[in-house]
Amino acid sequence: MERHKYLFLIAVVGICFLGITQVNAQDSDYEVLFDGQSMEKWRGKQSATFPQKGWKVEDGLLFLDSKGGGDIITRKTYADFELVFEFNLTPSANSGIKYFVDTLYNGETGNMMVNGPEYQIIDDYNYPGIKEDPNGLSSTAAAYLFYPPKNKTLHPAGEWNTGKIVAKGKKVTHWLNGKKVVSYQRGSRDFLKKKASNKFKDDTEYGELESGHILLTDHGDKVYFRNIKIKEF
Repeated sequence: MERHKYLFLIAVVGICFLGITQVNAQDSDYEVLFDGQSMEKWRGKQSATFPQKGWKVEDGLLFLDSKGGGDIITRKTYADFELVFEFNLTPSANSGIKYFVDTLYNGETGNMMVNGPEYQIIDDYNYPGIKEDPNGLSSTAAAYLFYPPKNKTLHPAGEWNTGKIVAKGKKVTHWLNGKKVVSYQRGSRDFLKKKASNKFKDDTEYGELESGHILLTDHGDKVYFRNIKIKEF
């Protein structure tokens, strides 16, 4: 009897160890983009260095603390990836995470801009124009101005949310708090039709680049970010 108990305990310990090993292996698949302290993997959108003002790191969180920071982008570019992040809104705040970001040419104006598709992050409950349409093209987790989220659950300002963007080939999915809320094909007939009717219609290759940077927007509002990591396929 005692021998059976001993063997049982060994089995339980072995299973627990295997589970921990698998979790650690899964975590090691990710590149940490923000570990709560360092911004070495980021730079200003138009600069080789990280902004000296605007953005702040405090208590393990990244957020806008004042004006003048501007958008920030990853130093590296990514093609097929899974980006995971946590965000906490303040009342009426507006932000977003863009991907496949690089310099684009506007065929109408001739201007060059750094841009890409956006996972919208906004206070659906209080932001003017959004609270009236909290599941629209400009609401949280939408592919901004392209595809609205479906069946989403957004925690209100002051509570943490988990977002995820998965891009593999031309397919992109947006996730919010464990649910897939958006799915689309970059460069598809439907995508190009929607693009032709919104403000990105003249931006060459918008959403169609093979790879690009990840970008955090500066819309002048305070949104807290933590645990930003990415896994390449």
